Amino acid sequence: MMLSIIIIEYHCMDDVLRCIESVEEHLGSLEHESIVLSNSCYKQDQINTYEGRMEGAARLVAAQGNLGYAGGVNAALKETRGEYVYILNPDCLLTDAGVVSIIEQMESDPKWVISGPKVIDDNGSVQPSCRRFPRPWTFILVRSFFSRLPMAHSEQVRYLMTSYDHDVTGPVDWVSGGAMLVKVSLLKKLGGMDERYFLYMEDVDWCHTAWSLGLKVMYCPQSVVVHSGQHKSIQGGVFSLFSKHVRMHVKSMAKYFIKFGLSAPKHE
Repeated sequence: MMLSIIIIEYHCMDDVLRCIESVEEHLGSLEHESIVLSNSCYKQDQINTYEGRMEGAARLVAAQGNLGYAGGVNAALKETRGEYVYILNPDCLLTDAGVVSIIEQMESDPKWVISGPKVIDDNGSVQPSCRRFPRPWTFILVRSFFSRLPMAHSEQVRYLMTSYDHDVTGPVDWVSGGAMLVKVSLLKKLGGMDERYFLYMEDVDWCHTAWSLGLKVMYCPQSVVVHSGQHKSIQGGVFSLFSKHVRMHVKSMAKYFIKFGLSAPKHE
């Protein structure tokens, strides 16, 4: 069983190299390949330098322009040979080989297409990497200064699943694309990520589509990933609604609701 690791890079090669080191440390005995899809448009001499620093631990694929996250993932998928694909953000670090256990579980269920591991920050705090599908007002009540309002609390608990036991495996609406395991045999049915999202919401869309097709998305704490970066659109404050990343997130959310409407697929 081969595992393909995909890392989408945009001017953060130092993060990528640390991520690859963690892959080799914990998955070195597993048949695997690592593919770094770069959206950075480096010059050839820079590419040569980075390839040398990877020392054969990963293959660097240079995109012809910035494809965005979904476009980068789809381009990288064409380069993979594994039966499973593990998509990792550049600033993620593996801490174990628990992905092997997750794969074994996925193999036993023909409808199980996507898994997400437990994600923690540098201090060991569990991050909300599994969530419920958003509502049109979710972003305002969770990601802006309006999150301080008393009425916002119930939506934060619902959306971020703060009451969920993150030590228990179970079906969830969606898992973060920053650390996502995908069964390749079901990709023909699921399809690639929707490239109309340049950045943000492509993971929510993918999981929404999976459930709509009768496939399963599961949260699996058997593996723990450290995510040291902070989502750019999470930063609060009075001016957060006017930042570039928040504008991009809002734009992607608009595309999501235009595509799916207000309905959310049911699951067990």
